[in-house]
Amino acid sequence: MVRTDGRRRGWWRTTAAAALRLAAVLLLAVLLLPEFGTARADPAPPLRLTPETRGLSLSGHLSRLVDRDRALSFADTLAADAEGRFVPRPDLRGVGQTRDIHWYRLDLRREPGAPADWILELGESYIDHLDLHVPLQERAVVESDFRVIRMGDFVPYSQRPLQTRLHTTPLTLPEGRTVTVYLKVDSVSAMNMSGTLWTPAAFVARQTEVLLFHGMFFGVLAILVIAYTALGLMLQDSGLLAYTGYVATVFFYYLFANGIAATILPDSPGWLMNLEVGGSGFLGVAAAIVMWDRVLDLKASFPRLHRVFLAVAALAVAAIPATVMPSLFSTVNPLLSVVGSVLMLISFVLIVVLIRRDRQDVILRFYLASTLTSVVGVSLAQLAMRGGIPVDALPMDPYQLSSVVAVSILGAGMTLRLRRLQTERLRAEQQTAFVIKRAEEQRNFIAMLSHEFRSPLASIDSAAQMIGMTGGIADPATLKRLDRVRATTRKLVDLVEMFLSSDALDQGALALRPEPVPLGSVLDSALDGLTAAEAETRVTLSVEAPDRPVRVDTQFLGVALSNLVQNALRYSAPDTPVAVTAREEPGGVAISVTDQGRGMTPEEVERIGSIYFRAASAKGTKGSGVGLYLTQKIVAAHGGTLGVDSVMGAGSVFTIRLRDDGLPPSPQLAE
Repeated sequence: MVRTDGRRRGWWRTTAAAALRLAAVLLLAVLLLPEFGTARADPAPPLRLTPETRGLSLSGHLSRLVDRDRALSFADTLAADAEGRFVPRPDLRGVGQTRDIHWYRLDLRREPGAPADWILELGESYIDHLDLHVPLQERAVVESDFRVIRMGDFVPYSQRPLQTRLHTTPLTLPEGRTVTVYLKVDSVSAMNMSGTLWTPAAFVARQTEVLLFHGMFFGVLAILVIAYTALGLMLQDSGLLAYTGYVATVFFYYLFANGIAATILPDSPGWLMNLEVGGSGFLGVAAAIVMWDRVLDLKASFPRLHRVFLAVAALAVAAIPATVMPSLFSTVNPLLSVVGSVLMLISFVLIVVLIRRDRQDVILRFYLASTLTSVVGVSLAQLAMRGGIPVDALPMDPYQLSSVVAVSILGAGMTLRLRRLQTERLRAEQQTAFVIKRAEEQRNFIAMLSHEFRSPLASIDSAAQMIGMTGGIADPATLKRLDRVRATTRKLVDLVEMFLSSDALDQGALALRPEPVPLGSVLDSALDGLTAAEAETRVTLSVEAPDRPVRVDTQFLGVALSNLVQNALRYSAPDTPVAVTAREEPGGVAISVTDQGRGMTPEEVERIGSIYFRAASAKGTKGSGVGLYLTQKIVAAHGGTLGVDSVMGAGSVFTIRLRDDGLPPSPQLAE
């Protein structure tokens, strides 16, 4: 056993260390990779357009100037280019989230025979400002020699040069000479710019492919959302609904981030576009965290992590207003990205731990595959966005592709989870039916047994009564024994009735017959039923408002009060009083039974009302442990409460509190 525990601890340390290393790599990708961009000394070659060209990436043909102070005008940029301050870029790389303005220079050369009309496509769609400066004449050297084509999501869709998902503009290029254009990129969101020059025909063909992919992407997500929302609502399954919420946030995030929503809201201002993209992204972080919290049941298994997960989810939702505040968003967004990535890694480790505990659980393996897919997709996306790998090294957005794959795998796991829940529910229903059948058999047995008890007990009581009525017995001792026989017989009958009433209360099979009765009459009726001779001398009754009406079942409430008084008499010294008091309270009445008996410990007070429970101080005193249980059931059936205050060696106070509106609408007793 010691060796097994040692292996488990060793495995845990190894797994934790691996997870920390992976987290460290991801954090480095997020925080440090922007500094690793490469440059070369050779000038960026012009982008040559030949008759065979259909579409060419701008990668390797751009030179860049970074305006960290956000102070350069276009005239300053032209001067900087003349001074050779533009740095050639060997490829297109993301620069992360920055408030720096990036200027790009691009030389275009249309070779003889190449078409004159081209379409420049720039991404990503969520970049705020893309200002393209195109020369108006062959020798353009000053600002007035250029025209500005404004693009970016701060330009309403209806006012863009071409109304497409990404930012596009037509260009007409002269034959046989080089044209230099300048591009200003400014955005509060991450700059992960891509660029391609297309012929019109190739551009249309490309758009068809992209629309087909997005149609499949959003179709899969929409089907998952609709189907699992219906199932989650029908089954009231929080885990399934959390999964559906996450898939919905993925759907809306890419609807906004890919520029598709702009076609639906063509006149939206830029700040609203930022709110849509950033807000849906933050909601996605919160939804993913809540989903794993519910699916892994962290509240039950890892309560501290549960609180951390929910706190981060709340923080993500609270950060949504920051999406329209550039200075704050540039701080909050990277922070949430790091924290969300760390929690995703923690979820991955937890799933591995759960698999180690139960290797037969296939559902956990689907969870693991889904999480691993997300980890890989997020890592590649972060690497591309932070400049770790070229933007065009990947055929499509790795995070978008991994998202649809991950939610599909997770959806399969949720389907298996549903099958398991249905199987467990069926098994529980079968067990419940078996228990109900056994309980019915037990009730039938008790009813039969009570009948068998009543008949001989009634015969004994009748015989004893007849013997006493004949007058043939003059010996006082014998008469006393005869009275004891009758009293014992009545106790046995009462005990049988108590067991039957208790069982009926448990099953909800005994109906109350409430009616308005004066409070004093209820107490008088209950105390008149006491048979012990000492009750007349020891019990004191005090009622503040004897004529106040209370709506109760007099017979059953009398049983409850009688049980309390009998217990007080039984478990206190013969020479001590038992006080019964009744008083009005706001909205109801309170009836207390106070004794000066042995008292109970706080632990014993907590168990009062449990069937067959008797306190340690009751040892040596006759009792079944059913009386207080029945009393509590009767009080609860009236919509009231039974309270106990007890001090060891000083006695106890049992208080019944009944509210005027306490009785349920139905006269049927509830369990």
